[in-house]
Amino acid sequence: MKIIFGTSNKRKVEDVKAVIEENAFPVEILTLKDIGWDLGDIEENGTTLEENSLLKAKSIFDFCTKHSISYPIITDDSGLFVDYLHGRPGIYTARYADSERERNPELPEYECINKVLRELEEVENREAHYKCIITCMKEDGSYFQKEAITEGVISAAPVDPIVKPYFYSIFDYQGVNFRNLTEEQLKGTYRFKALKEVLEELVHFYE
Repeated sequence: MKIIFGTSNKRKVEDVKAVIEENAFPVEILTLKDIGWDLGDIEENGTTLEENSLLKAKSIFDFCTKHSISYPIITDDSGLFVDYLHGRPGIYTARYADSERERNPELPEYECINKVLRELEEVENREAHYKCIITCMKEDGSYFQKEAITEGVISAAPVDPIVKPYFYSIFDYQGVNFRNLTEEQLKGTYRFKALKEVLEELVHFYE
């Protein structure tokens, strides 16, 4: 069966393909490029991960309806939630330091992690979690969502390389920085778990 994964992010596409391969799901992934998506980035103006993930699914569903494309659609939204910061950066994870960088364009792209480290300076409670919400919208417009969480702590300093997703460089899971997790360890984390649950339910539905 074919499923549209509503992303242009190569890393996310690789993640879902790894889940499919490991679990032998009879699924072929189509990306936004594959369906001829030409509307640019979808505005994520929801107040929760659930809302943003659903907004993306609905936008792609409307596009598919207009172009007579009929496949299930999966979309995701995820974020880093820091306890001491009352859940920030949360839904703003990808753009947490945008205002600072607008005022000072010389700041690095990864200023977001510097901002969090400043906010946690001399703070003992560094507990945090990554959360992922996957929305699956079927051909009739009905949908379901799955959630997965990975608990961890914010480290005192970033681990190289500082590349996207930037916050991985300061997120420690079971005593290991996310950058240093093995492939097997990564398969037990938030996005992989949510993707597996969605695909399992979807494959079962179409059996």
